[in-house]
Amino acid sequence: MVVSKFSLTLILSVLSIYAVDAAHIHVYTAAPSPSFSSTGDCTFLFINMADCLSFVSSGSQVSKPEGNCCSGLKTVLDTNGECLCEAFKTSASLGVPLNLTKAFTLPALCKISASSVPKCA
Repeated sequence: MVVSKFSLTLILSVLSIYAVDAAHIHVYTAAPSPSFSSTGDCTFLFINMADCLSFVSSGSQVSKPEGNCCSGLKTVLDTNGECLCEAFKTSASLGVPLNLTKAFTLPALCKISASSVPKCA
């Protein structure tokens, strides 16, 4: 089988391009960690309190916080306590109506110091 010089050059060129592309190392940098300010986005922290929903949801018959609710609450308060107020204020607009009377009892039920709990207006 006779391969023309042009065909051989073309094949080697294509193979060279694939080899260079395959050997190319992609370097990715990690995204910066979210930072939280008193007016910052609290969505990431809300996930920590998912186990509290069974207790604080409007109409709930659950009598005490379940699962990791208390540790999640502590994480939120340690990171940005204002996020707790944000959660209470925005829950209904997110389709999760809360029993705020029960929600405000969480710190006491979880034995979390009242000084670490923000005064929600």
